[in-house]
Amino acid sequence: MRPAPRTRAGEAPPARTAAFGYSALAQAAPLLTNLVLTPYLINRLGLDRFGVWSLILVFLATLTVLDGGVGASLARFHAYHAAHRDRESAGRLVTGSLILFAALGAMVCLLCLLLGPAVVTALDVAPRLQDEARHLLLLLGPLLTFALASNSSVALLQAHARFRALAGVSCGSCLLYAVAVILLIDGGQDLSLLACLAAGRYMLVTLGGLAVGARLFQIRRPWLPSRPERRDFWTYALRMQLSGFTVFLNGEIDALVIAALLPVRSVGIYAVGYQAANALRSLPLYAFPPLLTRMTHVFAAHGLPGAVREFHVLQPRWLPLVLTYGVVTTSVVGVAVQVWLGPALALGGVVATVLLAGYALQVAFTGMRTCFVRAIGRPGLETRYSWCATTVNLVLTVPLALLFGVIGVVLATAIGITVGSAYFVVLCRREAGLRERRLPGRWLPATALATAIALVGDLLVLRTGAHGVPLLLLAGLPVLAGLGAAAVLLRPGIRADRIPERCPGPCVKKEEAA
Repeated sequence: MRPAPRTRAGEAPPARTAAFGYSALAQAAPLLTNLVLTPYLINRLGLDRFGVWSLILVFLATLTVLDGGVGASLARFHAYHAAHRDRESAGRLVTGSLILFAALGAMVCLLCLLLGPAVVTALDVAPRLQDEARHLLLLLGPLLTFALASNSSVALLQAHARFRALAGVSCGSCLLYAVAVILLIDGGQDLSLLACLAAGRYMLVTLGGLAVGARLFQIRRPWLPSRPERRDFWTYALRMQLSGFTVFLNGEIDALVIAALLPVRSVGIYAVGYQAANALRSLPLYAFPPLLTRMTHVFAAHGLPGAVREFHVLQPRWLPLVLTYGVVTTSVVGVAVQVWLGPALALGGVVATVLLAGYALQVAFTGMRTCFVRAIGRPGLETRYSWCATTVNLVLTVPLALLFGVIGVVLATAIGITVGSAYFVVLCRREAGLRERRLPGRWLPATALATAIALVGDLLVLRTGAHGVPLLLLAGLPVLAGLGAAAVLLRPGIRADRIPERCPGPCVKKEEAA
């Protein structure tokens, strides 16, 4: 897709702090809901049954990623259509994606009907839970359809910078879901009911998002994208799928390996650590939707040189702040898991620490670069780095798993994404001329101070011996205090580099086939 000439319709929307806040709120709502409900579900369902539920969520996350790259591509194409005020193309994108997601859900239903018993038998599920697990698998298809459909409506609102409306839809659906779980889930064979409630939350997001965004798209014949539109979309989406497949290999496959080798309750322990690490990794990523929307608008208006200049404005601010955040949260996440769920799940805290160490480096160094390559329509660069990370991960998984067990599995993942991130930095410098600025001189003392404040505070909370969500919130206060102190020290040194008038390098060369 070529950049459009500079037009009034293509101008980037102004960057507002409120947009980042509402975007963060919309994405934080599901994570906070799971944070609150996890102790409740472990208590009500038991660790074995919670492990089965965690395994189903792994299947759902895997299938959501393996959707042909459609979900990951919608935000970019909706933003491009929004930049040109093309409501009809946006409408065709909405209808086409929903039809495709319904077809994928039906296919998964059929596969689960045929293969469900064999899947349950292959995994180490306790005999008393096997019937319940088979019934739960039959609901995976509808759950997938609603989950993917919710991504379509979310992408529509994000692309048009309707973050306040998105936050309202997301928070409202999560609140209703949490209340329903607390009122209706009371132990016993409630996993099928829990899956129905989760599907209901996705359905609320889908209907609510399309309702509040009704003026942003127009449904007219032809209802589906034209052949050139489909060609452009699928060229982009298939490259995004290649990157998305590595997400499965670098994340979800860990749980499947653990499920195949260890009792199903180990999946629950891994899920606790993964959930904690993923939640903390996600906080900086909440800025992605408005940043991707803005960078896509800049590319639509000013072409590649404008997108390069935009990167060099954002990256010097992004790197020191996100890297400090990553160091601080990695140092305390193991303690935080014990404060949250108790010392019996301390192994989950170790899993979270190892994973978050890799995630922190990945987000700091690849975050803005990922926005850049997606905005300019060159996801192949992201695909190449993702496969580098995956290759390293797969090579290391078996030997490290034999040496260190569960910790070895996640250690292979952390090393893989760290190596891949370094390759992405080199790749973007070579292919697009993107350069990195040195960290401010105050970065090291500011980060050390923040880490000391956060770690000492959380250890004091842990010494109380109590645990639960209220104690976890209390443990968050020293972390916020440490990050606040670091932000004050770093602020004078965070300035954007001078923006070159022209693209500083070869820009983007013709990509090799991924």
